[in-house]
Amino acid sequence: MRRGWIAAGLALLALAACASPAPPEEQGARTPIYYLAAEDASRGGDRIRACYETLGLGQDATVRDEAAAVVSRLLEGPTDRELESPLPAGVELLSLEVRDRTAYVDLSGGFNQLAGVELSMADYCLTLSLTALDGIGAVRITAQGRPVGQQPKQVFYERDVLLSTMDDVLQTVEVTLYFQDGGGTLTGERRTLTLYEGQTLAESLMAALLEGPASRELSPTLPENFTVNYVRIENGICYVSLPAASLALLPEDEQAQRTILWSLAESLYSIAAVDELRLLADGEELAYFGLIPVETVASRPQG
Repeated sequence: MRRGWIAAGLALLALAACASPAPPEEQGARTPIYYLAAEDASRGGDRIRACYETLGLGQDATVRDEAAAVVSRLLEGPTDRELESPLPAGVELLSLEVRDRTAYVDLSGGFNQLAGVELSMADYCLTLSLTALDGIGAVRITAQGRPVGQQPKQVFYERDVLLSTMDDVLQTVEVTLYFQDGGGTLTGERRTLTLYEGQTLAESLMAALLEGPASRELSPTLPENFTVNYVRIENGICYVSLPAASLALLPEDEQAQRTILWSLAESLYSIAAVDELRLLADGEELAYFGLIPVETVASRPQG
């Protein structure tokens, strides 16, 4: 398929599906810690697995104490030889705070060496382990006080990760993707997207937009070989990171650039959770998309 880059990335996330086995009755209130199954042990099955462990804290322990203990367990690694820590050896916990139900986790420099699926799996393990604690609903991850990768922020919610044992292992969501009709006008195509394990709605929508329309009466708006580094929704803001190679593919015609930009924006605004849109390149927010000011699509259209 001509959109192989993002499709391959999403396929890897789907193969790295999460598993959360129910704790045995005798384990009582043990805390689930999410580790990675060793590749030779997973054999193409679930990659993220939960181990129910006792944190060994006193009754007066705060949620911050519990969160620090959970991260320490992830750093130490599991006792089960078929599992492994998602965090690189040598990484240390520099600081951890819990404010407004968000855990702010700052790790040492080795964490920012992760990228791609490995970074996603580490993020997921941290998120699932910490949001399993009462009092934590979101996780912000930094390395030496700085965002990891190209994201302007690193905030994750439990809902960002779909588990194979959850009732919502598969979700279907209706969105509208915008393509060109025969006259070059942007036209909405209603599409029902299926969210697979480890896949967010924003990722699924972007993959579908990159693949092109289902109707033969419509044509793609994005240039051939156009790709996206990542797309993420945080607090109503949708961040779309574009590689320089994609920006170089933009046509010189201003109206054509406008059509591409509005195709991206209108499609993403069909997600109810998106109120604002930000485009980035090399970690920096873009003021212009070709010749078009990004501020023209920065807020959800009224009406």
